[in-house]
Amino acid sequence: MIKQRHVDWQDTNMSLFGSDIEKACKAAAAQGEPQWRGAGTKVGVQIWRIEQFKVVAWPRQKYGSFHTGDSYIVLLTYVKNPDVNPDKLDWDIHFWIGKESTQDEYGTAAYKTVELDDFLGGAAVQHREVQGSESAGFNKIFNGKIALLDGGVESGFNPPREVKRVAARLYSIKGLNGNLELRQVGLSRASMNSGDVYILDAPDGIFQWNGSESNKDERAKAAEFVRTLASNRSGAETHVLNEADAAKDMFDDNHPFWSHLPRQHKVGCVKWGEIKVGAAAAGGDDKSVHRFEPTLYRISDGVPLLAACTATMLGSVSFSKCAGGDKLSVSKLESGNVFVYDTGFEVFLWVGKRASSSEKMSAFPFAQKYLKDYHRPPVLPITRVSEGNEPLRFTSLWSGPEKSCWGKEVGDVRFKSVGFGGGVGFAAGTRF
Repeated sequence: MIKQRHVDWQDTNMSLFGSDIEKACKAAAAQGEPQWRGAGTKVGVQIWRIEQFKVVAWPRQKYGSFHTGDSYIVLLTYVKNPDVNPDKLDWDIHFWIGKESTQDEYGTAAYKTVELDDFLGGAAVQHREVQGSESAGFNKIFNGKIALLDGGVESGFNPPREVKRVAARLYSIKGLNGNLELRQVGLSRASMNSGDVYILDAPDGIFQWNGSESNKDERAKAAEFVRTLASNRSGAETHVLNEADAAKDMFDDNHPFWSHLPRQHKVGCVKWGEIKVGAAAAGGDDKSVHRFEPTLYRISDGVPLLAACTATMLGSVSFSKCAGGDKLSVSKLESGNVFVYDTGFEVFLWVGKRASSSEKMSAFPFAQKYLKDYHRPPVLPITRVSEGNEPLRFTSLWSGPEKSCWGKEVGDVRFKSVGFGGGVGFAAGTRF
């Protein structure tokens, strides 16, 4: 039986609150979700699959295996500071979306992820994971490899085809001073030129390749990015290669760096043509790079408080662009609402302690709609954090005396938006 496909989950733009998905989820767990009993009480990993709006425990012998036609919830329970507070548990919740997962499954996973977070007291950090673009933290749970299973819950279990997380990724870094752009490019020598710096994130190491005409700003930012990648991959080996003083054999296909970037086109066993690194001029002018401006949006019930905000309405919930720029004041975060903050590297969902259930449930669907409507990369990481439990990588993005409130209740801090009218344009890629 072939699993029926409805709407691509990436096209969903609905609000969960008041939807058929929310009603079905509530009907399936009218007395409280039984699967959450005992969840997150001890260090370890727990996994559930979404089956017709229900949360079903995934067999432990299948941990690390996922059907491409399904959505899953993965709970990681750990002790963040064992030396300071060895008895305090912390949680990361990942909901994983198979490329063939239906909108209903994705929506239910998002809904149930919020429900699990509520069960844990709102202290978990939530992450959306897309098949093929999983975060380093998710991959680490399964030691860098997962097995993908064909089909989904309706089609039964087909023999698995194991897929190791071996795909290398190539990034370019281009620009000057504080105006630098990070962009993922095709895994090919044809994507490279001598005027920029490239980072290869591969299973056998992380490589920084400095073009012979790259500038010091690009090289410094690349070194910083490499350190970040290495820390997320448990101290992976790092290597720096300089085109200007490279040995001739460096361009050999057997070199650890170039083995991921073949010198010839290949289809099957047939090879033809030579693929070369381009001249510096092929990369364009570094001064032409335009830095991405971090942008803050607000999710709230009803009509936006400020008429200056550009709002999108879905049912009883509105999505408004309210501010842009670096180091925004913490005072722009209101305890009674949910905010979406796109840094260029990651999308954060900040959930205030007094946010309504409709705002909480709409956070992930609205973030998904944002990625689609504003032409942001569909696999951009989305992380949900709760007021009072913000990680350092989030708190470091903000400014103002109100920062002393981090980790405490900020219920009296009110939203003070300056408001930005008009449309918003975003270029693909991630920018510094």
